[in-house]
Amino acid sequence: MRAWILLVCVLSQGAWALAPCEKSSPVGSWCEVNIEALHPTQGGVGQLQVDTTARELADKSEKQLDKLMKKKEIPIVIAPDGGYWLVDRHHLTKALWQQGVKQVRVKVIARLQDRANFWSQMQNNHWAWLKDERGQPLTPEQLPGHIGELPDYPYRTLAGLLQDAGYFSKKDQVYFVEFAWASWLGQQMAWQPIDEVNLADRLAEAKRLACSSKASDLPGYPGKQCRVNQPRTAG
Repeated sequence: MRAWILLVCVLSQGAWALAPCEKSSPVGSWCEVNIEALHPTQGGVGQLQVDTTARELADKSEKQLDKLMKKKEIPIVIAPDGGYWLVDRHHLTKALWQQGVKQVRVKVIARLQDRANFWSQMQNNHWAWLKDERGQPLTPEQLPGHIGELPDYPYRTLAGLLQDAGYFSKKDQVYFVEFAWASWLGQQMAWQPIDEVNLADRLAEAKRLACSSKASDLPGYPGKQCRVNQPRTAG
C-alpha cells in the first residue's frame, strides 16, 4: 500500500506539475492530462505485460520513478475536437491507471485539424492500429473508450517479450510493430492459450519461430538474438 501511495504522489506533484493539456497545446510541448481522458489508438494490450509493469512501478523509489517517467515519453495527438489520442505507451499507461494514477505527463506530437481525414492521417503516420489481435479490421468506433477498457491480447504479450529480448528490432521506431508480430505468432501457434503457467513454453516456441525464415517478411526481422545466438532454420 505504501508503494502505491508513493507512486500516486510522485506522479501528481513536484516535477510533474505541468500546465494542463488544452486543444491549443503546441506541438512538441509537455502538458498534464487526466489519464481517463486519453483515448487508445489500438484495440488491446498484453495484460501479463501490463501487470508486470504495474508491479515494477510499485516497487520503485521516488528517485527511480522520477527518472523512469522522464525517460518514458507518453506521446499524444490532439484531434480536431480537442480529444487526446494516445499513440504509444498503452501498456505503461494502463499500468499507471491500475496503480491509481490520475494525472500523467504527456508530449504533444501532433495537432490535427482536418476532421474528415483524421483517421486516414492517423493511420498514414502509424499513429493508430485499426486491427484486432487476429489482424481483423477495427473501425475507430470499435476502439476502447479509455485506457481502463483495453482488453487482453495474449499474443501481444508474447510479441512484446520477444521484442524486449531482441528477437526482432524496432530500429525504425514505427509504432505498433508488435501487433504485426502478435497476429503472425497467433497464426503460427494456432492461437493456443497463453497464461502465466505456460508463458515460458510459449515464449520458447515463439523465439524459434521468430528466427525462422517464415518470419522474414515481418518488420524488424531478423532480431539481434537470431543473428548472434541462433542459426536460422529453414522455413
